[in-house]
Amino acid sequence: MPWSVEKLPYETDAFAWFRRLEEQHLPFLLESHGAEQQRYDIIGANPSRTIDVIRGQVRVDQVLTTLDGFDAIEQTVRAMAPDSPCPLDLPFQGGAVGFFGYELTHGTHKLPELADAEIGLADMLVGIYDIFIVIDHALRQTHQVCTPGATAQAKALWAKLLAPSRELTDLDFQSTSDVQMDMSASQYYQAFAKIKTYIDAGDCYQVNFAQRFSAAYQGNPLGLYQALRQTQRAPFSACLRTPGADILSFSPERLVRVADRQILTQPIKGTRPRHPHPKEDLRLAEELQSSEKDRAENLMIVDLLRNDLGKTAVPGSIAVDSLFELVSFANVHHLVSSVSGKLRPGVSAMDLLRACFPGGSVTGAPKHRAMQIIAELEPVKRQAYCGAIGYYSYHGNLDTNLPIRTIICTNNRLHYWGGGGIVADSEAAQEYEETLTKVNFISNALASLTRKTKALARD
Repeated sequence: MPWSVEKLPYETDAFAWFRRLEEQHLPFLLESHGAEQQRYDIIGANPSRTIDVIRGQVRVDQVLTTLDGFDAIEQTVRAMAPDSPCPLDLPFQGGAVGFFGYELTHGTHKLPELADAEIGLADMLVGIYDIFIVIDHALRQTHQVCTPGATAQAKALWAKLLAPSRELTDLDFQSTSDVQMDMSASQYYQAFAKIKTYIDAGDCYQVNFAQRFSAAYQGNPLGLYQALRQTQRAPFSACLRTPGADILSFSPERLVRVADRQILTQPIKGTRPRHPHPKEDLRLAEELQSSEKDRAENLMIVDLLRNDLGKTAVPGSIAVDSLFELVSFANVHHLVSSVSGKLRPGVSAMDLLRACFPGGSVTGAPKHRAMQIIAELEPVKRQAYCGAIGYYSYHGNLDTNLPIRTIICTNNRLHYWGGGGIVADSEAAQEYEETLTKVNFISNALASLTRKTKALARD
């Protein structure tokens, strides 16, 4: 069967297309909001195959395999890849899309399983998609693409789903409780002191420590995603609907990209809050840019990532393209660096992802020891938070975010995390406040929804 490409009406809002697929199996939305050098949105549903990892067991279409999760994806994508190229030059041309949980490689790293797995998500869940929509914001074009592997039955279903006359359900969402933290302030300070002891002893240089926030809700989590995406417009946003949970990500950070075998990773380290007054906002941005502590913290992770990339890159190809670039988002200023390289012959993008996983900016340095300390001190598993969300295309391209600023909604409870890198000269109160600053857009939105719900109840 040949490729099939149909031009659809261009819409700046990718969420409008996603909503038509939201009740299908494993629908996904990867959206850039038209960010510079990140111009595509990708939408899909109803994968032809699924690959998951649950409690260390890897399954392809629910059949156990001895492969690890990365190899299972690699072999499945290679076996299903079309013989002919896609007629459009797109970054994603069908293939794997899904999430990789932070704890996916804990067995490989021989880390202790001390944290509570209350949410109970899979360690990894990926679908193989042969029908999808790509929105190109630079060219202002939208296309539905069917690979040669797409069945006639699947194409007919998509035609019904995308019909403009189809009515969509309301996205009612209500927060029904105040936000609670899994650690009290005193417990956070105790863990902080323990980390400082490890750093002073020379065990590590930096530990990225996070705390979890939780609240009750009722209704459709897509209503929360719809509300938050209007203000955040993060360049690596994602919405995944799985049987166990809705994953809503407003990530500003790329983990790793491979395009035509060229590697790019863009770690974030260094944060200041935004301020409504322009002069104060500028002062905070300049303070961040001149902060020796934040620059040193960023440089530690750049060095760690250079080492990670070196496991699969052509020797001598790794370069630091930019250091400490100020990037401002709706609620925070960040320092972002860019590191590039080229994949060695015989090495795939999935090999690279394994070598870099989990991302150094959410572990610390050295990575293995930092992960041990995180496993010891964080009371609950991170799961999808701080793992990866993205795609691995049939033609070898890969792009993944690092899912910070991410909400997991399951069983009428939602969970999200705020963290930061702790180094030798970190101050406990400042680090604690930073965890709140990074997620204040979520906390404030939920508080507002709670107030509205209580007001309606009184009426």
